[in-house]
Amino acid sequence: MWSLTVAGSQVPILGIAALGTAVGYVAGMFGIGGGFLMTPLLIVIFRIPLPIAIGSGLCQIIGTSLVSFLRHRRVGQGEPRFDLLMIPGSLLGVELGARTLAGLANAGNLELGDGSIPWVSLVVETGYMVMLLVVAIQYWRHASQPSDSFQFLRSGPLARVRFGPRIDLPASGLTGVSALVIAYIGLGLGFLSGLLGIGGGVALNPVLLYGFGFPIRQAVGTGIVVLLATALLGTGVHAAAGNVHLGLSLVLLAGGGISAQFGALASKRMSGAALARVHAIVIVAAIGAVAWDLVKHLV
Repeated sequence: MWSLTVAGSQVPILGIAALGTAVGYVAGMFGIGGGFLMTPLLIVIFRIPLPIAIGSGLCQIIGTSLVSFLRHRRVGQGEPRFDLLMIPGSLLGVELGARTLAGLANAGNLELGDGSIPWVSLVVETGYMVMLLVVAIQYWRHASQPSDSFQFLRSGPLARVRFGPRIDLPASGLTGVSALVIAYIGLGLGFLSGLLGIGGGVALNPVLLYGFGFPIRQAVGTGIVVLLATALLGTGVHAAAGNVHLGLSLVLLAGGGISAQFGALASKRMSGAALARVHAIVIVAAIGAVAWDLVKHLV
């Protein structure tokens, strides 16, 4: 009664709901879908098979990203033009990422000494760790700078690219930004979403901060529309492949949908440096969970 059957195993409903609540709060605070935490924790804590964790995690992102979008728009955080330009590339990237995941899932195992590890786990989880480590280092490095310099970064290198049609981003104080650069970023983030089961916000925020020079509060409020769009498409693609467990996703949503609102409000009250430091700590915790799961395959 108090458990769900997922891939032949029983998982506790209360434990899943608690995980959804915690990840929802983090998702709302940082303007992300929360998949970078949800997917590895479903695998490590509850032993959910990786494809189902990815598909169900994307389904859960629909709820947290919608709540985060409404809350961040209400407090005036975000750059809608950036969102609209990223969506087409993001949707194409989701399909490419999901197909790559399917290919890895059929690639068998890599034998290492007395142990073995599925290729899909090795590639996906290693990809998680590398991406998250780079992001965490960037956040921590800039969190040590004076708050004024962190809140108002200068125009970043991507904002200075003069390629193709250009637009202004008034909410972030940027002018003449290349629309094509934004579209290609959407393609890359969509691929990560389809392959790793993340909304892409954990990778997008550093791009906005250090690539374009967004103030941090505008960065955490931007990309929410894209996260929602990619989560919707990714859920559909993975559902067609049998990777979405509806009961699991609904329990995760029940906790995360409410807590995401409080997380978004918390980001409004925190300084930019404090927000970045907390973000880095959470990401390091996610890296530890993924590393532990890889080690367990080999011992």
